Amino acid sequence: MCKIPEVQGPLATIRGWKSFGDTVPVLLVAIPIGNLGDRYGRRKIMALSLIGVGLSLVEIFVVCAYPKIFDLRWVWLSSLFLLCGGGLYSSAAFMWAMASSLISEDKRSYAFYYIFSAFYIAELIGSYVASITIDISPWIACSMAMGSVILGLLLLWLVPFSQPSPPPEVLSQPISSSSSSTRLHLTTTSKTTILATIRRAVIQPNVLLCIPVFLVGTLRYTTLNVLIQYSSVRFGTKISKGAMFYTETAIINIFLFLFLIPRTTVWIKSRYHVRSEKIDLALMRISVCFLLMGSLAIGLAATSGWIPVGVSIFAAGFGSRVSTLSLISHFIPASSLATLYASIAVLENLGHAINDPSMQYIFAATLRLPPVWHALPFFVAAVSTLLIIKFAYKDKI
Repeated sequence: MCKIPEVQGPLATIRGWKSFGDTVPVLLVAIPIGNLGDRYGRRKIMALSLIGVGLSLVEIFVVCAYPKIFDLRWVWLSSLFLLCGGGLYSSAAFMWAMASSLISEDKRSYAFYYIFSAFYIAELIGSYVASITIDISPWIACSMAMGSVILGLLLLWLVPFSQPSPPPEVLSQPISSSSSSTRLHLTTTSKTTILATIRRAVIQPNVLLCIPVFLVGTLRYTTLNVLIQYSSVRFGTKISKGAMFYTETAIINIFLFLFLIPRTTVWIKSRYHVRSEKIDLALMRISVCFLLMGSLAIGLAATSGWIPVGVSIFAAGFGSRVSTLSLISHFIPASSLATLYASIAVLENLGHAINDPSMQYIFAATLRLPPVWHALPFFVAAVSTLLIIKFAYKDKI
């Protein structure tokens, strides 16, 4: 019964609007939260973000635990709790900013690769546990999700680095050196100056060409989310098996960014003396091409056996975001990184606000059509990626 269009259609709509609702808090508070982190310390604001995420999960669990009392659409209310700290996107922005400011430019790419791999190690463990426990009870995975948030809060206070908060007297005194002026720029400026900082960054050609890549990158997880439902409806795959697509994606990216790419880039730099930004640019371009080919492979798959092949190609392009983040860090002053990464989070959430409900609506609409039309969202993703490629192949460096 759960696979019939009368169930899957409304479910796709609810999931799409839930994703849209989750983007709104980031759009509203990400940049102000970034400024608060610069002023009062990033660990404290990251903790605030995690608390908001935990409250959001609690609201979802309550709605799902009492279906006779609450309509499923009440899960949309959980997005309001993300106003507390901006959610995980704001936390990630602080994390990337701290990594960029602490690590030298020649080693920054490697650090980004390892951080990116850490995300996927967690993804690998989480998706595997979810796939084997969802048939037993979905509450096992839900409990582990909440436990992960609590564990993150506890571990956050063990992190040795925490940006010190400048005392009020420092902010009120004249700043004598230009380096001090740069360091305290974000903590002492008004909203107008913050917007001016963003404007100065985005008018740079090298930064401007990266913006479309961040936007198309938002289709990565949206496409996988649609794929789970698509595979279930089109080929009769269990939802629990669909979670293995995340496992496959994680394994491929761990191999690429924990082992293959760092060693390859070290060899290229030592042998050919290629600049780090050139390597990041090449990786960004290659990743976008993999996203295009993977979307087409998934959409053209005639049987369920070909879906993992398409997912493996698609997953190889997931590094487009980390490569672009590393690339953009070469052109942004360290004093502006926190604000700029928060701005990227806003940009990506604008993409999610458009892409998530649009893709879910497209898929929901195709459920009334012959099965061949069910793959339409993947061709939409492929066309969108194709449009981005022409920007990614403009060499401005």
